[in-house]
Amino acid sequence: MLELNDVSKSFGGTPVLKQVSLQLRGGETTVVLGPSGSGKSTLLRTMNLLEVPESGCLSINGDSVTFGATLTRKQVAAIRRRSAMVFQGYNLFPHETVLENVAMPPVLNGKADRATARARATELLGKVGMDHRLQEYPDNLSGGQQQRVAIARALAVEPDYLLFDEPTSALDPELEAEVIKVMVDLARERRSLVVVTHNIGFARRVADRIVFLADGGIGFDGTPEGFFASDNERIRRYLNVFDAV
Repeated sequence: MLELNDVSKSFGGTPVLKQVSLQLRGGETTVVLGPSGSGKSTLLRTMNLLEVPESGCLSINGDSVTFGATLTRKQVAAIRRRSAMVFQGYNLFPHETVLENVAMPPVLNGKADRATARARATELLGKVGMDHRLQEYPDNLSGGQQQRVAIARALAVEPDYLLFDEPTSALDPELEAEVIKVMVDLARERRSLVVVTHNIGFARRVADRIVFLADGGIGFDGTPEGFFASDNERIRRYLNVFDAV
């Protein structure tokens, strides 16, 4: 279980998250939707402590932190062993090969020795269809290929929750489809995924649960069927934008 309780975060005095509380069960795909500026990425980054709120609590499978005081390195490390981020911009190490990009994190965090990490990295790169590019460098890959490597890197640290922050928004439709296929496969394996996206098709097809953020709070938390059938005016206005495209 991943739990957020009464989490509040502001930037420059402007509230972005207002006492947000959320419980995410393991083995489910939760899709976070909402208009730009609604706090989606801030909420996701809080789950990995890339953003630290002013108040509230975060707990992931028994490891907990309370916001409002300085967090210790031990506290941060404990949460980051439980969750791993996949970013919009890939964030691969440009001077390292595909294999080393995936093998390095579990070695650095003490989860595996180098030989074990490399063997596991090769396996995971096969899983995302990138085992034929082990010795390539990121700059020689397409955006979709880089994102698949980034997903393998996140899997390599064996997190309880995989956190995706707009993972396909920088890709053209063909490359986006490559990444979506990998994510669908992970969802079918009952991995615990939290996905911030504007891809309504992915939400309809894959989500077990949809969380809709608006005005710094949760405007909906439930099934995809309930979300897409909602008569809530704010949700209808959001969905109508996609219907008009």
